[in-house]
Amino acid sequence: MAGSFSITGLASGLPSDIVDQLVNAQKTRLKAMEKDKSFFSSQQTAIGELETKMLALETKSKELQATSAWAPHTVSSSDSDRVAATADSTAQAANHSVVVGQLATYDTKAMDAASGFAASTTTLGVGATFSFEYNGVTYGTSEGTTNFDTSTLENMTLEDLASAINGIDYGDDDGVSASVLYDGSKYRLILTAKDSGTYTDSFGNRGDRIDNIASGYGFTQTVTPQDAILKIDGIDVVSSTNQVTTALTGVTLNLQDVTTGTTVADSDGDGWPDSIGTSGTAVNISIQNDTTALKTVLTGFLDSYNAVVDYVNAHKTDTLSGDTLSRSVLSQMRTALNTQTQNSLGTLSPYSTLAEMGLRTDQKTGRISFDSSSLDKALATDFNSVTRLFTSKHTSTADGFNEGLAHRMADLIDSLTSSTGGSVTGRKDGLKARVDRLEKSIEQETSRLEKVRETLTKKFSNLEQMISKMNSQSSSLTSSISKLSGS
Repeated sequence: MAGSFSITGLASGLPSDIVDQLVNAQKTRLKAMEKDKSFFSSQQTAIGELETKMLALETKSKELQATSAWAPHTVSSSDSDRVAATADSTAQAANHSVVVGQLATYDTKAMDAASGFAASTTTLGVGATFSFEYNGVTYGTSEGTTNFDTSTLENMTLEDLASAINGIDYGDDDGVSASVLYDGSKYRLILTAKDSGTYTDSFGNRGDRIDNIASGYGFTQTVTPQDAILKIDGIDVVSSTNQVTTALTGVTLNLQDVTTGTTVADSDGDGWPDSIGTSGTAVNISIQNDTTALKTVLTGFLDSYNAVVDYVNAHKTDTLSGDTLSRSVLSQMRTALNTQTQNSLGTLSPYSTLAEMGLRTDQKTGRISFDSSSLDKALATDFNSVTRLFTSKHTSTADGFNEGLAHRMADLIDSLTSSTGGSVTGRKDGLKARVDRLEKSIEQETSRLEKVRETLTKKFSNLEQMISKMNSQSSSLTSSISKLSGS
């Protein structure tokens, strides 16, 4: 074994590190492989980090493909205590006048005090049943109704009955909320419709949502259901809820209180108010395109683009030195950035490229930025055209037109980083394979050099022992000759 040998150099006069010197002399090939491995490993890491930054840009690009990302709005109300509002991406910038004559309420029926129970533990009598009508459908224990999973309520308390009502499957309707109220002397069942406003049947007739409660139980209507009545820009609007979502596209009006001096009227004489009789003080709802939020979205896209550019610039003299892939990536990104967006009618107008709305490219670094005044002008001139520049999407890839920038950039990065055929993925895989081969070669060369070391150590150890023995024999012979000569 190699550990059994040692070279001291005392007998032979050779340097004690002669084996190290000879082995090191044969490490030229190993050092070259280790240098190559270090270089290709650093390139592998660099390409991986470049891909990460490219994927971040792809994510930003995909976020910008949705028109909702390009249509943020700010909404203000002249009296938010009465009417508040929000707007989504489908809304249009405009001003609206709103007056509120009546708020929607929830139909509520309460058990009369005379029918109430004296104790919470009091139970319903033998063979007790219960039924009620909600939105035109009868629920209860009676035959032919949607039941409580029981044919009798015998021995149930009011709390048990409330639980049974709450457990009914009301299908697509919101249902009825049942609870028990103690008024200080009696326990009384309360039924409240979960959906506000009136119930409208198939004939267009309006009425209570909760109706026809089983006889034998005295119930009083404590809250009469009513629809919200408002006037928007001079037009009467009826809503079953105080959250009006369908009157103005993309706008939700949250009705908080009636407006001063406004009255309601029953224009069709059916007993239910459906219009504004007298308009009071109007609340002004102003919807504006939120260019500040939009600029933040655009800045995020630009920052992700510049992150790719900055990374390549920072490493073009070291880990990406001589790398053609990174230069190709930047070239293709610039092409996608500067290509005109077109639709089925041809090139968009007035804005088909970012340069037309103030994009500037630093000729030295390749970084991009917006000229603020030019961008502001573009957003003020044609907000929707700016949106289409990014979001335009074609029904067919063979129509010969260029899709919006958000689609072009995302598609480009997806193709470059694709696991099947992507040039970035191919480069990563190639570098990994090369590093793996070098690691195997280094392992083999290291093993070979260890064997060389073992052989040399053994040879020089044997030489050392042989010379030491010869020296010992020579000394003994000299001593014997000396003794002979002296005698």
